[in-house]
Amino acid sequence: MLQKAVSSLAIQHVPLANLVLGVSTRNPATKPDDKFTYVDLSAVDQERKVIIGARVLVGSDAPSRARQVISTDDVLVSTVRPNLNGVARVPDQYDDAIASTGFCVLRPKKEFLDPLYLFYWVRSPTFAAEMTRRATGASYPAVSDRIVQQSLIPLPSLHEQRRIAAILDQADALRTKRREALAKLDEMAQAIFVETFGHLAAKDGLAFGEGVEEFRYGTSNKSGDSGFPTLRIPNVVGGIIDLGDTKRVEVTQAELRRLRLEIGDVLFVRTNGNPNYVGRCAVFTKSLVTDSSYAPETFIFASYLIRARLKLNVFDPVFVRSYLSSHDGRMQLREVAKTSAGQFNVNIDGLSSLKLPRATLEQQKFYTKRMEVLESIKTEHSQQLNTLDALFSSLQHRAFSGSL
Repeated sequence: MLQKAVSSLAIQHVPLANLVLGVSTRNPATKPDDKFTYVDLSAVDQERKVIIGARVLVGSDAPSRARQVISTDDVLVSTVRPNLNGVARVPDQYDDAIASTGFCVLRPKKEFLDPLYLFYWVRSPTFAAEMTRRATGASYPAVSDRIVQQSLIPLPSLHEQRRIAAILDQADALRTKRREALAKLDEMAQAIFVETFGHLAAKDGLAFGEGVEEFRYGTSNKSGDSGFPTLRIPNVVGGIIDLGDTKRVEVTQAELRRLRLEIGDVLFVRTNGNPNYVGRCAVFTKSLVTDSSYAPETFIFASYLIRARLKLNVFDPVFVRSYLSSHDGRMQLREVAKTSAGQFNVNIDGLSSLKLPRATLEQQKFYTKRMEVLESIKTEHSQQLNTLDALFSSLQHRAFSGSL
């Protein structure tokens, strides 16, 4: 039956369960002194879809969820908060590592299913939407391995799978290069920050809350076809606000007054599966709104973000964002972040307690002036990345609908 589906000229949709192998388990705790590499939910970068935070532990420290033995080319699918699409393909370096039972481990039968094709399928909006729809649990939405494996994958011939995967891989590589360019610009920005403020010790600094007029959480209303442009976690990337995937949300006039963004507001990501991303922030800028198709006074923000409205006679927004993106700032954010069910969270009290260097407003504005050219280049790169993201999304849709 499977062979018939694979060889048919028409693209068949086949349950993943028919195309994957079973995965063995091992309890590292049975060998307390032996080291092992552990891949938990937070080790997967939800944006880049790669494993970046695997830890080396000894058996005596093995978490109870450390059980699944993974192999090169396995595809990991987080069964927790499937809307975040925490997926990754296992590279050679993690062959024989131990993964959390919070993943559904998909090990393709390579005579029927190409691993790279499978990886791009589980990254697709179609797959992510199905998992989100079938998740249960209000505060801790999750799907079972059975639900993941019941899902249907479009299955052309192996030759066609490899052709599709190669096209998507090339498009994804272009996006990766653009992200790398943005990362280099961030490194330059940090070098300028250290050069300007490196002599100031944050431990003797000012509590962030003392320079904030108001902290506020965003709306939890669902997005739809109408409403106000609403910034979410994907819009706060690389220290800037990216309007490439802006959703609309309906709110009342009273909610609009509370949630409306103003120039100079700083937005913080308050939850993420990767501790390196929780607390990342960006400034709502004038250039952002003038270059968009939305009226400046209509922007609001969603519940997974926190807005800090600064006392502008104390803190310059660019100075705040740059410090909290620095190594020292990130270390403080890690200290105040709490973890629950594989997610890292920061709250208003944690943000308020952060210490920032006691730089004068004049020093802060001098730094912001130096950053203007760099910010312009970053915005240009970000816009180019948006174009590549749109191209990738279009290719994904065509690839899995049989029109690529």
